[in-house]
Amino acid sequence: MQARSCTSNDIRCLSHVPNYCCRPPWLTNLPQLSAFLEGLSIALASVLLFAVWLTVRDLYYCITNLFLPRRHVGSVVPFDHLGHGGVWPQFQAPIQATNSRSPCQRMFRFPFTMLLLTRPRPKALANHDIPHGSGKHISYKQLSHVIQHAHNLAPSLADQLTASTYQLDQGRGWIDLQDLSALNPDASFTPPDIDFCLDQGVPHPDLVEKCLSHASNGKSLSLDDFSCLRRAECRRTNGQYSMTWGFLYQFFGSGNNALMYSFFSGDVTDLGIWLAEERITDQWEPKNREARGHMILQAMSTTLIIELNINERQKLRSENTVSNEAREL
Repeated sequence: MQARSCTSNDIRCLSHVPNYCCRPPWLTNLPQLSAFLEGLSIALASVLLFAVWLTVRDLYYCITNLFLPRRHVGSVVPFDHLGHGGVWPQFQAPIQATNSRSPCQRMFRFPFTMLLLTRPRPKALANHDIPHGSGKHISYKQLSHVIQHAHNLAPSLADQLTASTYQLDQGRGWIDLQDLSALNPDASFTPPDIDFCLDQGVPHPDLVEKCLSHASNGKSLSLDDFSCLRRAECRRTNGQYSMTWGFLYQFFGSGNNALMYSFFSGDVTDLGIWLAEERITDQWEPKNREARGHMILQAMSTTLIIELNINERQKLRSENTVSNEAREL
């Protein structure tokens, strides 16, 4: 007779019956548990190997950047790529019925997709027909290649930023930009928190202008300015603020700001157009000019500077105070 699990009606174990005895319920699920643990160990090993491979590559780019000259202004984007010399394809506003777009700076509320938070803004590139205007059926190789050259990233950082999109893949081998609409952090620069605005796919120029008005010198946001933006305000106004107890959310949110600072050097004019209009300014090119691209190590160090200077309990400046400070400058 085949072994079975104990039930509440079992009085005693039928030990005299061959292969028949009471077993704990969890014991009967042992094969499923074993298969789950095996799959989990394989997944963790893959993530670990990928992290080691990224680290080794990034160290290589770090060393080579020390000895190679920085790229010249006007040649930050390679000559055989769109955007060379600040010449970008013509801006085309998306047609909602046919084009797939992603809200920028969003975050899936699970730790395994945190890397995606720090991605550069794919929607603005798609509005310039990079890699193509529809924003559909973009392979991971395409996405990594595009953000690498458009933003002068080291291949290691470009791969890191696109790695977590595999979880949105569903086995297809490609994604649509609209797939990224599942990602949503609080304290974003573009839309208000989702508790106040359900449509997270549309930028809010008023919010962007409010954020950029905090520039200390009126022209560019410093790292300290990035540290002061949005988190303190959202903590006070949003009862469902998602970053209160989540260090990973906080850290990768600061990573988003770190990349914006590196790409634009905090320039409020270029940032305003990029965030509010979702297009690239004429003659713009990345301000980071490393020969082998901006590295993970650099991005992490800038992220730490921003994150460690954030005080979510700071006293908020009123809009009148900000306006007066800007007027004095």
